Amino acid sequence: MSVDLKTLEEVVERAVKKALAEARSEEMKAVAEALKALADYTKAGFTQLNKRVSALEDSVGSLTEATLSRYVWEDLRLEVEGRGERVLARRRNARVDGLDVDLLVETDRSVYVVEVKTRPRRRDVDAVARKAEAARGAYGKPAVAILAGVRIGDDVEKYAKGKGVLVYRY
Repeated sequence: MSVDLKTLEEVVERAVKKALAEARSEEMKAVAEALKALADYTKAGFTQLNKRVSALEDSVGSLTEATLSRYVWEDLRLEVEGRGERVLARRRNARVDGLDVDLLVETDRSVYVVEVKTRPRRRDVDAVARKAEAARGAYGKPAVAILAGVRIGDDVEKYAKGKGVLVYRY
C-alpha cells in the first residue's frame, strides 16, 4: 500500500481542526490536542527519516559513481591503447565550460566524456552529448560521449545509440 504523506498530513490536520471545533468537553479537547501532538511528532519523524534516506542515497550514489568510473577507466584505457592512442590525462569530476563531467579522458587523438548513472534516463543521454560537444570545442579534438550505468533500459540504450552515445553496462 502506498501512502501519500502530504495527503495524509492534510487529512489529519482537517480532522484535528474539526475535533477541536466540535469538542464539547475538556476531555474531547484533550484527545484532539493529543492527536495533533502525535501527528506533529510523526511528521517530524518522517522529516528526519527523509533526511537520513537522502543522505544515504547521496553516499551510495557517490560510491557507485566512483566505482563505476574506475571500471569505465579500466575498460576505456584498454580500448584506446588497443587502437594505438596515448592517454594524456584522466580526470574525475572535471569541469568543461561550466559543465560537470564524471570522467574525462584525453588522448592524443580524442577526448572521452563519461557520464555515470546507476539508472540512466534519456535526459542523461542528452546531458552527456552536450558535455561531449563542449569538450570538443574546449579541446579542439573529436569527443566521444559515453554513458555508463548498471540498470540501463533498452529504450535508453536505443536512444543513446541514435544520438551517437556509447553505452557501457556494468
